Amino acid sequence: FKQKTAYEIGVRLVGSEMCIRDRITTFPNLRGIFDDALFGGLGTGQALKETGKADDIIAVTFDSSDELINYINDGTLKGLIIQDPWGMGNMGVKAAFDASQNGKVLAPFVDTGATLVTKANINDAAIDAKLNPSLDCKP
Repeated sequence: FKQKTAYEIGVRLVGSEMCIRDRITTFPNLRGIFDDALFGGLGTGQALKETGKADDIIAVTFDSSDELINYINDGTLKGLIIQDPWGMGNMGVKAAFDASQNGKVLAPFVDTGATLVTKANINDAAIDAKLNPSLDCKP
């Protein structure tokens, strides 16, 4: 199916939520959903919660927010794929410095990593550091 655009009206994510509700109705044996962006995940979480299908459908989304974290904690979503923005920025600045000051030839691709957050690991210190990065700018 073609993913619809999410429109935020008040606190409801109508486009994404309606799309997921349509898929749940159209495909009653649906067992999994992956969203590749924050708003899709928010709409999926809301649709699963309101339809009561969170126990029947495994949903994983990319990115994080307080609401998505709540959906992990209450079991509505089964996983979040998160990035490490501080680490990505740090790697980028170091690479730019090495290229400009030291003439280093940079790799054409750098994997900056991704982390799966689940109800089982959401309270781990390493996960918390990525969900709530320190802003004190210390490496």
